[in-house]
Amino acid sequence: MIQIQNISRLSCQLAITTGVAFFTLALSGCNSNKGPKNLADQEAHEEISYAALRVNTSQPVRELNLPGELESFYETDLFPRVSSYISKMHVDIGDQVSKGQVLAELEAPELIANLTAAYSKVKAAEAVFGASKAAFRRAMKTRQTPGAISEMDVDAARTKVISDSLTVVAEEAHYQSVKQLADYLKIVAPFAGMVTDRRLSPGAFVGPGGQNALPILKIRQLDRLRLRLAVPEAYLGDIKVGTDVSFSVSTFRSESFTGKIARVSNSVRPDTRSEMIEIDISNPKRRLKPGMFVSAKLPVTAVEGSIYVPQSAVVSNLERTFVIKVEQGRARWVDVQKGDATAGQVQIFGNIAQGDTILRAANEDIAMDEPIKIDLSAMNP
Repeated sequence: MIQIQNISRLSCQLAITTGVAFFTLALSGCNSNKGPKNLADQEAHEEISYAALRVNTSQPVRELNLPGELESFYETDLFPRVSSYISKMHVDIGDQVSKGQVLAELEAPELIANLTAAYSKVKAAEAVFGASKAAFRRAMKTRQTPGAISEMDVDAARTKVISDSLTVVAEEAHYQSVKQLADYLKIVAPFAGMVTDRRLSPGAFVGPGGQNALPILKIRQLDRLRLRLAVPEAYLGDIKVGTDVSFSVSTFRSESFTGKIARVSNSVRPDTRSEMIEIDISNPKRRLKPGMFVSAKLPVTAVEGSIYVPQSAVVSNLERTFVIKVEQGRARWVDVQKGDATAGQVQIFGNIAQGDTILRAANEDIAMDEPIKIDLSAMNP
């Protein structure tokens, strides 16, 4: 019995000793693995190289790509000037019209009645004026005989003539105003163009003004278009009237069209810091349509001695804007100011000179004075 207890005690001690040994080996194994792993990470970190470039000053002539939209040189919605009904429609969508052509006719019986009444009043006033004028002539002739007519009667006849003549003028003016309103019953084309929209049909009641008023027709000039572009403030010095501007549209991708700068607004918009310009485009074959999206190329010239770097080389945060300059194998943060940007390049101003080496893709994770390696093969010539 005692022998069995000794054997059990010995087995228990052996198990405890074996467990401690395994725990010690496992702990030492973990510690031994952590050292080589950290060392490998450190070596990998030290082997990282960053793409860099040498700064060059240049005065490149390049093109500024600007989006835009084609517009008709002239376009207008035709509204009725008087309350009336549409009687006839002489044109429809897609019809080419000439200036002064009658497009639609309206009906307004009350207006025609007013016109007739106004004309009758003019004729009545003219008749009264004719009678008073004849009476005045007789009075002046009778005056030649001494004592045949008093001066009071002559003055009264003169006053009657003047009053009746003014009545004729007033009635004529009223008639012309009514006649002008009656002329609005014919809708005519204000310029040569094409009907691009028709909202109403014969029998519809139309009237002037009001939020619910609909235009009868829309006319656009298609043989001459205009393109409006918003030019950034940095390039306003390159804008000159008469400069050729090329552009393309998605409908004709293989073709390029040209126009000339015709008008400059001479006012910079404070919200966009840009100036609006207009380009006249001749479109005799009417291939281009108003509303087409345009990608225009405006020739511009950089300022002499300007330094342009990739936009990825400039870091901006709440405190500063900088590039990372490499000097004697260490990173230096150099504060800069941004200028104009185009085609992935940005103009910078600061303590950066031609020949300096900067990182092509800078970031805030690279600390100041941190040792850094650069990839010489990635530097520009």
